[in-house]
Amino acid sequence: LLKTVVAPGVRMSLKLHQDHFMSPDEYEELPALYEAICKHEEELVISHEGDPAWRSAVLSGMPSLLALRHVLDDGTDEYKIIMLNKRYLSFRVIKVNKECVRGLWAGQQQELVYLRNRNPERGSIQNARQALRNIINSSC
Repeated sequence: LLKTVVAPGVRMSLKLHQDHFMSPDEYEELPALYEAICKHEEELVISHEGDPAWRSAVLSGMPSLLALRHVLDDGTDEYKIIMLNKRYLSFRVIKVNKECVRGLWAGQQQELVYLRNRNPERGSIQNARQALRNIINSSC
């Protein structure tokens, strides 16, 4: 009874509560509430990130995932709602010459060792015009 009725009800109430903050008047009518619950049951998986249902939902390509994450950070006890939505992105994959990468890494080593610049947000990285150099140097 707990796993089949109570837990799914609590999960759905979490999502409806989150939706209520986005649009407070959306679920005042019962048919709208019923439609939202039916839609969420079809398109949304609500579970813990370590749950096997979460993994199978990711592998099956569910359009939306929702989880409640418990975070203990510096003595603060917080819960965070994690909402993942599937969407398509277009990007290009490029190949970088390994000598180029070694040269950029050598330049960063020169700044760190010889110029004694220990700041992780070094100006030479932040002021670079090309994002590729930022990505390569951030891996140093």
